[in-house]
Amino acid sequence: MNAQIEPRRFLLGDELGVLDLYVATVSRWSPRRKRFYRAAPKMAEIVRRVDADPRLAEFWNARFPFGEGWEE
Repeated sequence: MNAQIEPRRFLLGDELGVLDLYVATVSRWSPRRKRFYRAAPKMAEIVRRVDADPRLAEFWNARFPFGEGWEE
């Protein structure tokens, strides 16, 4: 997917979409983010942007909380 997409602000344009949420969520599963960053560098900035979106703070805290070393 990384090779086939030319992301803008988000994966498919300038508005947050379901695909952005999906990719950010999947990127948190094993083997963790650092490997995702290496395998999908075009999407790395997008998932960081989705992580930081204030509209999603409650969701991330409830379902995928940021803990120390979570990206390892």
